[in-house]
Amino acid sequence: MGCRNTQLTTGTPKNRSAKFLLRQLEKNHIDYTWFGANAKIKVDSEQEKASFAASIRMQKDSLIWIKLRKMNIEGARVRITPERIEIIDRQNGQYIQRPFSFLKDEYGLDVSFAQLQELIIGNPILWKKESLIAVIREKQNVLQTPHSQKTVLKIFMNPTTFLINSVRGSMNQNALSIDYSDYEILEQEQIPTKKTIEIDSEETGVVKLEMNFSKMSLNEVQKVGFRVPDNYERK
Repeated sequence: MGCRNTQLTTGTPKNRSAKFLLRQLEKNHIDYTWFGANAKIKVDSEQEKASFAASIRMQKDSLIWIKLRKMNIEGARVRITPERIEIIDRQNGQYIQRPFSFLKDEYGLDVSFAQLQELIIGNPILWKKESLIAVIREKQNVLQTPHSQKTVLKIFMNPTTFLINSVRGSMNQNALSIDYSDYEILEQEQIPTKKTIEIDSEETGVVKLEMNFSKMSLNEVQKVGFRVPDNYERK
């Protein structure tokens, strides 16, 4: 697969225009048809503290498939499409179906299906290029919304590679932050392998999610089996 680690080296940032930084974002944008990875995931919130392993597979614009395991035993299987979220709960013998809006209602994650896929693979979300200005903060090049806007977004970029170090956003008293701490090159795309996502919303309080990817594959068709046993309770 041609993977190797890419360190997030830092240098002295130079003044760059928003147009230049936007070109770098587009240059580093991860393009794919299929994506697969193993992941170690840690969840920390007021309601739940848990660690588990996962297999994640995505087909761009149509499907997110996740298999969750603990101690090598499958606990749940999740299928997400633009319309709905389906869960096979192996532990309780249940099949659960919810609308896609369940993510916002339950976890305060107010994103579209396309943005959720971008969030998982490591592309920036919640931005409109025509509204961003360029500044230097914390020894990094930053694209951000003007102070006059109610929606706040800041994209922190490595001043040498222009890869994204972190994203900070807030809107309507809800806040989202994403930190990227490592990258790997896969099929000439630079993909962040370590992400820390923190959501602070009125619905859920603070939810922190740590994801470490390994054994990634790009543009290879993935198996996404999802058979609901006949004896499972439907909810």
